[in-house]
Amino acid sequence: MISLIKLKKSLKIFTDLKFALAILALIAVGSSLGSFIEQDEINEFYIENYPLEKPIYGVIDWKFIVNLGLDHVYTTWWFLLLLIVLGISLISCTITRQFPLLSNSKEYFFKKQKTSFLMLPFCVKMKSIYFLKENILTKIQNLNFYIYQSGNLIYGYRGLIGRISPILVHFSLILILSGSAWGAFNNFKSQEILPKGEIFHIQNPIKIGKFTSLPNISGRINDFWVEYENNRIHQFYSNISLLEASGNEILSQTISVNNPLRYKNVDFYQSDWNLIGIRIQENNDKKEIYEIPLFPLKKNVKSWITWIKDSPNTTKAIVFDQFENNFSIYDEKGKFIKFGNLGDSINQNIKIIDILPSTGLQIKYDPSISIIYLGFGLLMVTACLSYLPYTQIWIYNETNNIWIGSSTNRGKIQLEIEFENLIRSIENMLLKNYFIIKK
Repeated sequence: MISLIKLKKSLKIFTDLKFALAILALIAVGSSLGSFIEQDEINEFYIENYPLEKPIYGVIDWKFIVNLGLDHVYTTWWFLLLLIVLGISLISCTITRQFPLLSNSKEYFFKKQKTSFLMLPFCVKMKSIYFLKENILTKIQNLNFYIYQSGNLIYGYRGLIGRISPILVHFSLILILSGSAWGAFNNFKSQEILPKGEIFHIQNPIKIGKFTSLPNISGRINDFWVEYENNRIHQFYSNISLLEASGNEILSQTISVNNPLRYKNVDFYQSDWNLIGIRIQENNDKKEIYEIPLFPLKKNVKSWITWIKDSPNTTKAIVFDQFENNFSIYDEKGKFIKFGNLGDSINQNIKIIDILPSTGLQIKYDPSISIIYLGFGLLMVTACLSYLPYTQIWIYNETNNIWIGSSTNRGKIQLEIEFENLIRSIENMLLKNYFIIKK
């Protein structure tokens, strides 16, 4: 018996608001560190960027990060433990506090003692006359109260949604926590660089959860193009087809930045692009076509260069700037010769007929996103509804007097105004009846 009492006392800590706020603060700190420190990188990355000689704030170096698991915060044992403890705290508070409050709110109970009314924040005693109780009932019904009556005792309440909403707030938080924990172990992120026209499989994951297996999805890059505005890149697009194992097309869509393709919880995002080569054609009877690689220029973003043999002893440099159908031609010493367009001849033997682009796709899978979004949506709605006041009113009709009292958990000023208006309307009615009787 004594041990059971001790157990109940020890479990009370989970229902304490300060304890829950402390756990929530620790989760917030852990999440902040996970946003500040790069996640799921190799050890060499942290050794290079967080050296022991120059720790951030005098504390954060690569050993500090690796030893505390800050390189994978969201899957560390201590972060998951915090989520579990917060979940237990929310469930305990819901069962031991919110459900009893809701249950009591739906039950009617009457006040018939003078001291009970005097303890209410708003109460008044009035002289009872014929049909006064009935008139008061009509008025409080117009104020949207649910009314219970037993003889000369009346009880009413409104705003029950204000009692239900805290339960739903706790439920939405548990939903968010569960979705986050599940998503930490069941997700992947892949980066694919694919030439136009190539068939691809998801095979280069840069992050993968412990319980995740790569989906057997294949696709094809049908086309890629860049849209310019005022001589600057405005947007770039990839047309993608997803294929069955037999090669039949399942789905086709053009994607762009912030406009992904979604298929079975797998998202295909447009992330980057590149030029990987050009096609040249010989100006002879055979019309043979060759592909030559392009190399990015380090100092110029989105500029590429390649070299073409002009004669046995001379070479020309071809420079492409952005994804455009023109190029610049330079001699061996870097002297500019001329501009050219696709289809133009470099010399009597060779002409450039096409550019070979590649598109960068970031492929993500996280089935918990819909659960987390649902949790946050429910949290926003129920958090607002939880601020709605729960208001109660009591009426006790004695032989010569009638007692009216009311209370609320929120919006006391609004209730004070409403209660005063109710009493004034009753007094006006009493005064009117007094003059009618006097006449």
